[in-house]
Amino acid sequence: MADIGGWRGATAGVAASLLVTWLLSQPHQAAADQLAAHYLLPYLSDSPPSSQVTVEFCNLFRIVEKPYYVIFASCWVCALMQQLIDTSRYYEERYEELSKTQKCYVGIQLLTLVMETLAIVGKIDWLAGESLWHMYNLYVYVFVHSSVFVRSIMMSMIIWDWLLARLLGRPVFGAEYDGQGWRDWHRAVLLIIIMQFGSSVFVMMVVTLTHAIPALILYYPVFLLAAAFIIKFRSWLELLGLNPDGRAGRGLVMASNSFVAVVSIQTMIASIIRVYFGDAWKQGYLTPLKDDVASRSSKTFYECHLRAGMGALIDGERRYTKQIHTQTWHTHVM
Repeated sequence: MADIGGWRGATAGVAASLLVTWLLSQPHQAAADQLAAHYLLPYLSDSPPSSQVTVEFCNLFRIVEKPYYVIFASCWVCALMQQLIDTSRYYEERYEELSKTQKCYVGIQLLTLVMETLAIVGKIDWLAGESLWHMYNLYVYVFVHSSVFVRSIMMSMIIWDWLLARLLGRPVFGAEYDGQGWRDWHRAVLLIIIMQFGSSVFVMMVVTLTHAIPALILYYPVFLLAAAFIIKFRSWLELLGLNPDGRAGRGLVMASNSFVAVVSIQTMIASIIRVYFGDAWKQGYLTPLKDDVASRSSKTFYECHLRAGMGALIDGERRYTKQIHTQTWHTHVM
């Protein structure tokens, strides 16, 4: 019995040694688990933006700043999908109202965006000891570069397309909800509120007050250029001989206006965040706008979404990056 007990003890000791050896051979995973959102705060004051911190954004949130051509392609895909789904009205014989397929599409989009919003909120370590205002700014920065923000803007453009195509003249939610006394533009406003604000669990309403409105005031040239494009684009298509109310014209208007709206609002909000962190006061009015352009790296986007965010970063690089982030944060903010 003593021999058996000794054999079991030796076996347990060997197993424990193997377990410790395996754990020590996995430094990357241990370091990755320690990465927290508040380590990325210095990025909001970096000028020009650090590509290394952008990689960390990807590793933690699976989100990086999208290059312009990626946003443009996303808008075109969304516009094409919407035009394909729009044909369901003819199969359902609903020529002057939304089809059930279109309503289901909006519902699925809304549910998906809400879930993605909650996932982003959960990755922010709000109680890490940093200023709540700084953590909120970090959340806003991640949010405006997420698919939640991009697709909510696109959905708002789709609703505008429905309004111009006169598809909101009949109840969308049912006669007992938006029937008698409701006009088509009332339903359009309701749908935009649901898709633009409800998709972010109404966090976007707070972001509008704290970031969007100040950004519109400070960087109004960006807003004016975007608004002029959106207002004039339909007339430009007419000058080219294209019908903006036809199938192709509606797709062109939706894709182009979505792209301009997404890029302009993203740029203004990201710039006002950098202004809050002192970027503009240190290096000039245009610096936040230039930094926003510089942050949209094609290489980083490729690494994040097609190569798992450069997941092979070694433990030493992780520790060095965190040390630099912490020192920079205490130097520039505290």
